[in-house]
Amino acid sequence: MRIFQRTLSRPVQFSGVGLHSGMPVSARILPAGQDRGILFRRTDIGAEIPASVENVVETAYATVLSAGGAKISTVEHFLSALHGMEIDNAIVEVDGPELPILDGSAFPVAEAIAAAGSAELPARRHFLWISNNCKFHREGSMAAVAPSEELEILVTVDFPGTVIGKQWLKFTQTPENFLKEIAPARTFVLREQIEALWAAGLAKGGSLENAIVVEGDKVLNVEGLRFIDEFVRHKLLDFMGDLALLGRPVRGFFLAVRPGHTVNRCLVEHLAGLADLSFGDSQRPVHAAPTELQITA
Repeated sequence: MRIFQRTLSRPVQFSGVGLHSGMPVSARILPAGQDRGILFRRTDIGAEIPASVENVVETAYATVLSAGGAKISTVEHFLSALHGMEIDNAIVEVDGPELPILDGSAFPVAEAIAAAGSAELPARRHFLWISNNCKFHREGSMAAVAPSEELEILVTVDFPGTVIGKQWLKFTQTPENFLKEIAPARTFVLREQIEALWAAGLAKGGSLENAIVVEGDKVLNVEGLRFIDEFVRHKLLDFMGDLALLGRPVRGFFLAVRPGHTVNRCLVEHLAGLADLSFGDSQRPVHAAPTELQITA
C-alpha cells in the first residue's frame, strides 16, 4: 500500500471523439502538486472543475460534473484510470465539454500513465478507513461497504436473455492488477437501446470501435470480447471511476449489485460525509453507525 501521494512524472495526451456529443476532442493529463486532487480544466472556455462528488450534476448515461456554470461529461473512464493507477494529484485538460471515449475502456489512459511513470510527493495520502457497514438500494441496484485493510470490490451484473447473463468479479486494487484485469474492459450497450439513445441526442460518437454491442445471444463486434466476462469488468471500472469522486483513497470492501452511476454517487456522497469526521492523514478507522437507505430518486 502506497503511503505517500503520487502524480505523473510527465504529461500524457489523447485525442478522439466524445461518446455522447460525437465531437472531436483532445485531452492531456498534467502532473500536479500535493493535495491538489484531480482537477478538470476546460481549455476552450477557461474553466476548472474539481473531481468531487459535490460537483456531480448528472448520472443517467455518464457521470457529469459542473462548477461555475461549466460542465464536463463522461469523466468516469479517465477517473477510473487515475484511481486504478493510484495517481492522487493531476490536472486533466480538455478542449471540449466531454472527455474522449477512445476505445471505450480505460486502457489507453492507464497504459499512458504506466508508460509515463509516477512521481512520489512529500505529503502522505489521506486515507478513509471504513469500520462499519452501510448499504444503499435503488430499484434493482445495490451498493454496500464493509471494513477491509485493502480496497476490495465485488461486482455482479444480470442481463437475462442476452449473451451477458449473470456475471460476477472480485478485484483487489493494485496498479498492476488494474492495468491487466480492469482497464481493458470496454463499455457496452444492448442493440435495442441504441435508437432510443440517438433519439435522446446521446451516443452520437458511439460505434463498434468504442463499444461492445450486444444483440440477444450475440456480440456484434467482429473481434469479439477481450474477456469472457468483459461486461462485469467494465461495470467495476465505472464503479472505481465514481469512487474516485470521493477525492481520497478509501480502504474497505465494496459490493455492487447491478451498479449504475446514480447508486454509486449516493454511496460516495455518504462516504464523503464520513470523511468529514476523519482526522489528520486518516491513518485510523472512521466510525459511523451502520446505514441502510432506500433510494427512490
